[in-house]
Amino acid sequence: MRSVDIPSSLRHSFFFEEKAVDWPEQPQLGHPPFFIYEIMDGEQPWLKEDKGQAYIKQEWAKVQTVLEGKFRERNGDIKNEMRAAIALFFMKLFWSNGSPVQAVNWEHLIQRLAIKPVNVEERLGFVLRRPFAYHAYVQISELMTEQTKQLAKYQAMREK
Repeated sequence: MRSVDIPSSLRHSFFFEEKAVDWPEQPQLGHPPFFIYEIMDGEQPWLKEDKGQAYIKQEWAKVQTVLEGKFRERNGDIKNEMRAAIALFFMKLFWSNGSPVQAVNWEHLIQRLAIKPVNVEERLGFVLRRPFAYHAYVQISELMTEQTKQLAKYQAMREK
């Protein structure tokens, strides 16, 4: 494995504890290190609306299934999955707006995004304050659903 520097725009302590990470041989969207496309030069799925959203949808389905099972069984070992869920929402939010994720100063940056759920700043702040609680999972699930609807609405309006 090789070490890769994390761009300063992604160095939010919730996602990265170090300034560099060991890069896996086959990185996956829903597994650490998160924001693989932002970290590595190459494909930029935020510029390809349908492709990027398809990646997120596929990974979200996997993470959601695991989290639902763990919450149902009252299995408290959810940290990795909740980090993945929150990272996937960041990707969905920023990529929907044609932009790479910027986790640092996200509160200010998302105010300028055109496509976003209602009260996303407050709701995402709630999630990040208690990220491993069941209510955070419920909120991130609702945010994912609402962002999908907002993007569909935007695309429909754009086609008119």
